[in-house]
Amino acid sequence: MTKDSTRKWLFTLLLGLIIFTFLFFTRIYWYSPWCAVTPTPCVVSQVNVFDRIVFQFNSIRADFWSNVIQNVIGFIVFITPWLLFSRKIALEETLYTASISFWNLACLEVVRALVQRPRPLVFQSILGDGANINSYTSFYSGHTSFVALATLSFYFIMKRRFKNISSLQKAILIFSYGLLTILTGTLRIIGGRHYPTDVIAAALIATLITIYFQRKVDTKC
Repeated sequence: MTKDSTRKWLFTLLLGLIIFTFLFFTRIYWYSPWCAVTPTPCVVSQVNVFDRIVFQFNSIRADFWSNVIQNVIGFIVFITPWLLFSRKIALEETLYTASISFWNLACLEVVRALVQRPRPLVFQSILGDGANINSYTSFYSGHTSFVALATLSFYFIMKRRFKNISSLQKAILIFSYGLLTILTGTLRIIGGRHYPTDVIAAALIATLITIYFQRKVDTKC
């Protein structure tokens, strides 16, 4: 990586970080606890039929394991380059993955601020959880998007750095990306934290963001 390229990626990282941080810490100015103000629209019958399945679930254990998967996958994708490659390559891959992660977070905050979809738990406590602006961040799922981003980034890292990687190994990495993304999304639904459309959108958006940035990386390598 040249000095010019490093500056560009650092700028990309910092810009994503700034956008995310600004929107996150100014939620009070963008969000409105509209269910608590006007409770009438916040009834289960107003939720589309496909998404109503979430109201059958509220598993604390599922919520716990979705957090475990997200944290473990994040640790693996960031630590592996430091275990397998030189310090220079590891630093490059960390910069790439961090940049993509912050842009995913920035996109996540923008979409959440625009949509302000109440989480499923709001419908169970309109004047409790419904009065908290942080309960209006259901669309889309941050856990699912990060797991999709991290596992797909891991695939690109392995493919980029190991030129002789076999088709079977690539297939296993892609399968792992799909399996872990679906598992995380399912756990978020069973945990009563997100609607099915939240996790589907999360997987699609994170995948597109990751492919866009990782292909930019590949053109430079």
